[in-house]
Amino acid sequence: MAETEQIHRALDPFSLEALEFPAVIEMLRGFLSGPISAPLLARVGPQTDLQKIQRDLELAREAREYLREGTRPGLGGLIEPTPLLEKLRVDGLILAAPEILALVEVARAALDLYRTFAQKVPQRGSAAGARGRGSQHEEGGRAGLHDAMRREEDRDDMGRAPGGDSIGPARTPRLAELAGGIPDFRALVAGLAGKISPDGTLDSSASPELGRVRRHIERAKVEIQSSLERVMQRFSKDSVLQDALVTIRNDRFVIPVRAEEKRHVQGVVHAASSSGATIYIEPLETLGLNNELVELQDREFAEVQRLLGEFTRRLREHRDELNRASEILAEIDWAFARGVFSVQNECCIPEIGQNRAIYLKGVRHPLLIAALRGGNSRIIHLSLELKPPKRTLIISGPNTGGKTVALKTIGIVALMAQAGMPVPADEIKLPLFTRVLADIGDQQSIAASLSTFSAHVTNIEAMAQAAGPNDLVLLDEIGASTEPHEGAALAVAILEHFRQRGAITVVTTHHSRLKAYAAETVEAVNAAMEFDEATLRPTYRLLVGLPGKSSALEIAARLGLEASIVEKARTLLDPVDAEAASLVAGLHQQRAEMDRQREAMEFQRQEQEKRQAEWERQFQLDRRTRLRELDSRLESTLKQYAKEWEQSLEELRRQSAPAKALSRGERIAGNLLREARTEWDVQVLEALGDAAPALRKPAPPPLAVGQRVQVRNVSTPGVVIAVLDDDHVEVEVGRLKMRVGRDEIRQITPGGLATPMPAAKSSYQREAPEELNVIGATAEEAREQVDKFLDQAFLAGRSRVRVIHGHGKGILRKTLHEMFAGHPHVEKFYLATPQEGGSGATIVELAN
Repeated sequence: MAETEQIHRALDPFSLEALEFPAVIEMLRGFLSGPISAPLLARVGPQTDLQKIQRDLELAREAREYLREGTRPGLGGLIEPTPLLEKLRVDGLILAAPEILALVEVARAALDLYRTFAQKVPQRGSAAGARGRGSQHEEGGRAGLHDAMRREEDRDDMGRAPGGDSIGPARTPRLAELAGGIPDFRALVAGLAGKISPDGTLDSSASPELGRVRRHIERAKVEIQSSLERVMQRFSKDSVLQDALVTIRNDRFVIPVRAEEKRHVQGVVHAASSSGATIYIEPLETLGLNNELVELQDREFAEVQRLLGEFTRRLREHRDELNRASEILAEIDWAFARGVFSVQNECCIPEIGQNRAIYLKGVRHPLLIAALRGGNSRIIHLSLELKPPKRTLIISGPNTGGKTVALKTIGIVALMAQAGMPVPADEIKLPLFTRVLADIGDQQSIAASLSTFSAHVTNIEAMAQAAGPNDLVLLDEIGASTEPHEGAALAVAILEHFRQRGAITVVTTHHSRLKAYAAETVEAVNAAMEFDEATLRPTYRLLVGLPGKSSALEIAARLGLEASIVEKARTLLDPVDAEAASLVAGLHQQRAEMDRQREAMEFQRQEQEKRQAEWERQFQLDRRTRLRELDSRLESTLKQYAKEWEQSLEELRRQSAPAKALSRGERIAGNLLREARTEWDVQVLEALGDAAPALRKPAPPPLAVGQRVQVRNVSTPGVVIAVLDDDHVEVEVGRLKMRVGRDEIRQITPGGLATPMPAAKSSYQREAPEELNVIGATAEEAREQVDKFLDQAFLAGRSRVRVIHGHGKGILRKTLHEMFAGHPHVEKFYLATPQEGGSGATIVELAN
């Protein structure tokens, strides 16, 4: 029992080393912007909390989308602040000016990120609780920060434009929630901003006292310089000075004097040159001034120390907030590192759920991408679907065919997905794994007296004890490194164990017995790594559903091994194995033929799409050409009609025709032009219909009694109460019954849309209607409709028509009666009989 517990403790639940996860982490390290997020990377690994995984994946997705429109937040200049924050734990310890400046920059960057991602979004209540961020007092402070920063939306506290390109918190809710936990550093940053120069020295504006002392120091230096220049001018003619310059020794201003002439200069000797030829003397004339300068410099040092102590005290008061802010900055930087990695490597965001299916499409191993980038080698794309009841995948195929790479790719995809990382792939759907247990590679150990086989068995034994129904098990070359028959039997027993445990298992093998196991077991399926025997090169395609073939004899023959040796080897094959190999070869040939046929069909489909696109383009071109032709014909016809009518009207004018007749003629001419344009519309529709019969709309269903319809110029729908003949129906609208032509109604479909009924004749051939309904129209609209209606009836030779205007307030009736009284086509008019509508309609008799 103790030995079992020791094995469990030693077992890596996610096989990080075997699947080279640390190498992936190191590759991602290059995508960090700077040192501030480096400690977080050491904690990154696969997780089993589905909500945490999905949150991390969403952060990576939002960072990727943000990068497509904006620029990455600049965090590269920030140090990793943990050592400085640890120093702040020591009471009385004073930070150096560069260290204070580094922590102020962390606070400033935190404020910038808040403005970029969280400024316009209220603090989410779950954020503080989830991260343990303090009391109600702190929550009130967060709300105050949010409100104040909304008021300062267009201005930074330090007079700078907010950092970053604000894409909008609504589009990055996870980043907004994360940045929303940043504490309020406005007072801290405003109080310390500009106090320390970029070179790490305190600025003179740090305090009034420091400014005064430094001004006095500058004045003292000027006075000393002037005094020394006077001294040097006095001794310049006597060759007393070695050089005509002022220098500093022991923080005192001195002049260089020749050693043999030092008795001529009274003062304090501070140093001599290495050769002894020059003595550096502070003249007595500047002794007092130098003493005053030293005193001022002592005062400056004391004030600097006081200020550094004050600044350190302020930072110590915000130590916990700075620590929390640095963690948030690191997490945001890590999210953007994953976003940049996703953009550069065309990654997808994996979908992880509680189902038991694995779906991989176009997956590339990230380490292979990095290794092969810039070379001529082709990166392997792996596609795989394994769904219940299948949960054991047995991959076989020749050596160097890519079996181990496929196995490692499946494993690293699972680890990266559960670590919240995008994966180089087209699409990924995975279950949530509790463990990813892998036995890959040669694990022999001389020190532990373990052979390759023993090392594999020891590792598999630990995996067998730990594996459960939510685990992924990966075994490379299972049953190898020992006698083949025993190894195959052991491999089958191991697969049965993991199958009974309910684990999803993927193995690679050369054993034919395992291929047979996959064919006989409902939960298992074969897969082959394809190998092109013509070129003796692997294609790295994973063919699920087919067992692989080793192709050892074929490869040996093509590589030039003596034919007699190859043939002898064929005769030594077990007949059963030879038959199985022949069957597998036949299956691969059938698969290859199916792939060729599929490719041919795909080619035909693409060609058909090209032809369809060309047909559409030609159709549009022909349609535009026909429209131009019809338009030209219309204009020509209208010009001819207009010319003929103008000649007729001119003839009437010469014959002194009555003004009423001339007006009627002009009205008729205008109506005919409108009719001509209507007819042109009909011809256009017919032309387009002939050009593209597939675009015609289906005919509406036959009109029947009880069908709801919309009568032209009537807002209220009606119901058909009788079908009179092929061209006319009787419709009831409210309490009003009317006889209308089929071309004047539209059928209301079940969806509520009105469908026009087909007319029996074209617009200029059909007989003019006997009545017109203008209920619902305005007075001006009614006048226009009735005027056109009377023109049509007059041209058709009708003697009597009915105009339905309804009762209402009598406005339409009065307007129309005024119109009838002066209309040239109207002989007389009167209200209809009760059977024809009573006072809701008017009968109009037309002139001959």
